[in-house]
Amino acid sequence: MKRSTKPIVDEIVETAKKPKKEKKKASRIPTGSDLLDLITGGGFPKGKIANIVGDNSTGKTFLAIDCIASARKLYGSKLKWRYNDAEAGFSFDTEKICGFDIMEGQKKMIQELKLSPRTDTIEEFSLDLDRCLDSLKEDELLIYVVDSLDGLSSDDEKEYLEKKLKAQEEGKESKGTYGLNKQKYLSQFFRTMAGKIEDKNCLLIIISQVRENISSFAFSSKYKRMGGKALDFYASFILWLSEVEKHKKKGRAYSVTIRAYAKKAKTERPFRDCLLDIVFAYGIDNIMSNINFLYDLKTDTGKEKKKQKVDWDGKDFTIPGLISFIEENNLESELTERVIEKWEEIEASISTKRKPKY
Repeated sequence: MKRSTKPIVDEIVETAKKPKKEKKKASRIPTGSDLLDLITGGGFPKGKIANIVGDNSTGKTFLAIDCIASARKLYGSKLKWRYNDAEAGFSFDTEKICGFDIMEGQKKMIQELKLSPRTDTIEEFSLDLDRCLDSLKEDELLIYVVDSLDGLSSDDEKEYLEKKLKAQEEGKESKGTYGLNKQKYLSQFFRTMAGKIEDKNCLLIIISQVRENISSFAFSSKYKRMGGKALDFYASFILWLSEVEKHKKKGRAYSVTIRAYAKKAKTERPFRDCLLDIVFAYGIDNIMSNINFLYDLKTDTGKEKKKQKVDWDGKDFTIPGLISFIEENNLESELTERVIEKWEEIEASISTKRKPKY
């Protein structure tokens, strides 16, 4: 079967085959999911802004965690990361999930740069990111995550609320509003920082929270998130996530299937989507997601099909049995290649066969 995989995707596969001690610098940063790498064109590019959007429990934080862990595997000590927990809601045991503590791992940089554990306002976030970028050495990579943009207020907003509280205490009527200054400052932030991010070896991941549940096939303009048109313009990748199915054992949820849709992707193949399985206290289940795609184990709407056995090189396996077989025999890279081959076959079947225009 002829393969037509793109060089950038081949690079990710070859990197995955390398011994862990060999730190190869890829041209893109792997997401931690083979299917996400495919819809983003091989992973997130350096020097760009990626926006991850979704409602509650759709794996936004898990995607950021897995991206940091994947980059750490490639870059080792040359990777610097800053997880700006603006909502003060980070409660993940990353020691168990990734084998290292993400929050503990950034403490040295926080202390050296005299940063706050987290930022409260957009202005503080801008200064925080600027300090991290200025400290970055030429051979280092920085992944900066803000979780979430919606958790940030502004200096004007804080001042307005303080005046309102003081007026209430004094029994007076408060007047005025902070208006749209927050949105205006965000536009200014993107205009000034986008160029600096591009000049540096940095990936900025902005997590956005949508308060309304998103239909798995309705990523429409009715869903709003902070940053608006400025974020739409300056982000190279915008991934919208929605929950498709919740999985339970003994009446208790243990994982979810989500749909990830590239609403914006600066690649030759835009508007791609994929289904991902996310296991609580584990993160993206890359093997399970790959098997589901390879054997078409999900319906068009993302729902799980009836349990069945699948064939791997002439031998039948249950799904749990195949997962164990792949892990025990270190066949993760082989599974990745089969997934890419199927993906590329689909792409080839829909690509134009017309002669070049010029």
